[in-house]
Amino acid sequence: MAISNILPRKTMRNRTRLQSMTERHDYDQKAEKTRDGELVSSYMCSPETAAKEFEESKQLYHQLTGRKQPPKRDVIMYRVIQSFKPGEVSPEEANRIGYELAMKFTGGQHQFVVSTHVDKKHIHTHIEFNSTNLNCDGKFVNPLNSYLILRRLNDDLCRAHGLSVIEHPKERTKPEGEAAAIKYGISFKEQLRQTIDRVIPDCRDYDDFLAKMRAVGYEIKEGKQLSFRAPGQERFTRSCRLGADYTKEALRERSATRRGYSAAAKKPVQRTGQKINLLIDIQAKMAAGKGAGYERWAKIFNLKEAAKTLNFLIENGLTDYDELTARAEQAGTRFDETSRRIKQLEARMAEVAQLKTHIINYSKTREVYAAYKKSRHKKEFLAEHGDEIAKHEAAKKAFDALGGKPIPKVAQLSQEYAALLAEKQERYAEYKALRQDMIDYRTMKQNVDKILGLVPEEQEQQRPER
Repeated sequence: MAISNILPRKTMRNRTRLQSMTERHDYDQKAEKTRDGELVSSYMCSPETAAKEFEESKQLYHQLTGRKQPPKRDVIMYRVIQSFKPGEVSPEEANRIGYELAMKFTGGQHQFVVSTHVDKKHIHTHIEFNSTNLNCDGKFVNPLNSYLILRRLNDDLCRAHGLSVIEHPKERTKPEGEAAAIKYGISFKEQLRQTIDRVIPDCRDYDDFLAKMRAVGYEIKEGKQLSFRAPGQERFTRSCRLGADYTKEALRERSATRRGYSAAAKKPVQRTGQKINLLIDIQAKMAAGKGAGYERWAKIFNLKEAAKTLNFLIENGLTDYDELTARAEQAGTRFDETSRRIKQLEARMAEVAQLKTHIINYSKTREVYAAYKKSRHKKEFLAEHGDEIAKHEAAKKAFDALGGKPIPKVAQLSQEYAALLAEKQERYAEYKALRQDMIDYRTMKQNVDKILGLVPEEQEQQRPER
């Protein structure tokens, strides 16, 4: 039986964002809690440098999207705690289950670290996952009552591993949002404002924005005014009462203004057919004399960033816009291929580890299960040996899923796992380099588009600072 909960993490008082993440990761990975780090695993990051890698992704997110939120509203990580019934699971299996839960809950789109603690009577696991996604162009959308989604995933995993679940959990006396408002003084208005700011950056258009708001639990009423109602809220809240940035017209405009799209036409911005020599054109722009047009450009785009972009183009021998575009696309393709391969390796490693656990459990519980089948008092026998019987039946179910293939030896699985791990470590070093390469080329292409005016000026001016 495993109990789970989720907590959004924000920057701690008198700490920087990096310091806040570092302290939390350090606590989770304490040697005395995790058997000197043996019970720590991670996805798309190294446990020792996870805080720094999370921070780098957030800086890149700001560079790519231009969006930034104040510390009091910015969720930097999410912590999930998974607690197990004493004696029901081994520390190693608890860590694997925590890893599976994190993978399912994040969809494999966010870095995470899984630390299993054995310093208490009950084994429990801390999962910290990055709010910024792997591509650094979006953030995790935490829906209302997400603990229910987490609970369902957790229960499914427990059943798959032969563990018990709470069949009729006690419901919270108040909806999650309402309880938080009472405890922390956060009103429904503030919750709505935060949810809109979190959801709207990744919307294609106004209709997509409304659909995403419904998906996270809000009821919507449209008329002359736009109104929202959260679960547990008695009355609708008019969006216009949240401020000038939340009127129906403002939300329609904000949801239509996305990176690479024209706010008016909602189509990718196309450059004209002229041949662009990047070095000549950028140098000419930077050397331009004073004037209204130059001042507007300099206000929108930082001159130091322009110089940095120019140096990048020179170092990489780039003079043609189409070649820059092609390289940016190629960098993205190489990164996606490596990322997919790592995910395949991770998935197979999880399968191998789980099958190995089933084989060991089957061997350990064989005699108990045979005695159970022969027993004339199965109800009493089951009450005494329920955990062992559940593990044996889960193992048999896993063997049946092999479709008639022979059950591999534990030694074979151990060798395969070691080979998968070695390839994963090699691929991960490549993944980090390709990720940086992709972000560099994407950032420089966006810079070029802004420097040469290939992105409409009004789009840059209207980009919200979150």
